[in-house]
Amino acid sequence: MQRYALFVFVLLLGIAPPPVAGSDRPTPADRFTKQSPADAPVAVVPEKTFTFDSVLEGMAVTHAFVIENHGTAPLNVLKVRTSCGCTTAQRPNAIAPGSSGELVVNGNTGGYGGTHFNKSITVYTNDPVAPQIRLWIKGPVAEFAHIVPLKIVLRGTPDDAIQAQATITPNPDHPFRILEIVPDVRIADNIDVRMERQGADYRIVINNRMTTPGQYRGRVMIRTDSALRPQLTLYVIGQINAKKA
Repeated sequence: MQRYALFVFVLLLGIAPPPVAGSDRPTPADRFTKQSPADAPVAVVPEKTFTFDSVLEGMAVTHAFVIENHGTAPLNVLKVRTSCGCTTAQRPNAIAPGSSGELVVNGNTGGYGGTHFNKSITVYTNDPVAPQIRLWIKGPVAEFAHIVPLKIVLRGTPDDAIQAQATITPNPDHPFRILEIVPDVRIADNIDVRMERQGADYRIVINNRMTTPGQYRGRVMIRTDSALRPQLTLYVIGQINAKKA
């Protein structure tokens, strides 16, 4: 009977599921089989994910992740790697046993309007059992204005009447008025720009003026009365082809 029980125990050990790949910290079983040395740091992060409430695009989101040292030697954050250049992190100094430090993360939401900001931060430490810790900062980002399309393309021949337009819809929570529309010097001689108001929307109409084959590329600056976003940008590309014989 004892031999049978031993056989069943060994069999169960063989079919036990492995730890989930990519987990931030070792499982309790890992800690049992990979005991920290007697004189070593143990990194513990109580909160690995910070989810923020909706912010307006362009706003910075800052959060301090607390890193605790449950070991018996100083804990050092060796380096930090973020998944995007829009996210930066400031490392804490060495964390003494029984103490904690803060890893301050800053996320720039510019260009993420209308999407969900979701970035990871990988923390490398001198904890011999868990040398890497994955953190997350995420949350919804609201648009200041909905611009469709963001890029105007004018394509045709010099004989064509080439026109394109974009619609700008202000965020009702952050209303604004458009004061002025100014093309940059690279395209000012090649296009005509006018603005039309349609209810709460603005329509930006652009016409080609280039009379010979060629290309141009630039921006139209849209100046508003909002202190939050005093200027919006619309990109313009012109592709004027020679008329086919």
